[in-house]
Amino acid sequence: MRDQLTIAVSELYQGIRHEHWHGKTFRQFWTWFNERCIRIVGAADADELGELESQLMDVRAAIEDGGYMVSSDRLDEVIEPPM
Repeated sequence: MRDQLTIAVSELYQGIRHEHWHGKTFRQFWTWFNERCIRIVGAADADELGELESQLMDVRAAIEDGGYMVSSDRLDEVIEPPM
């Protein structure tokens, strides 16, 4: 996978850190995340998609571990700092 895509995935990990999202809504988080993923996948060559998908699934697992996976009725709730 090209360095550009590796850097983009690393930036996703940085971008999902809690301190970036305190005081914002889950909807804002998911809008940012989905738009960023679309750009990353759009920049990938066909032969990079398999590895990229695997890396994006790892990011998604980190998001789930971070507590950002919420039901649609909670999307407008504000993200609070972890206790």
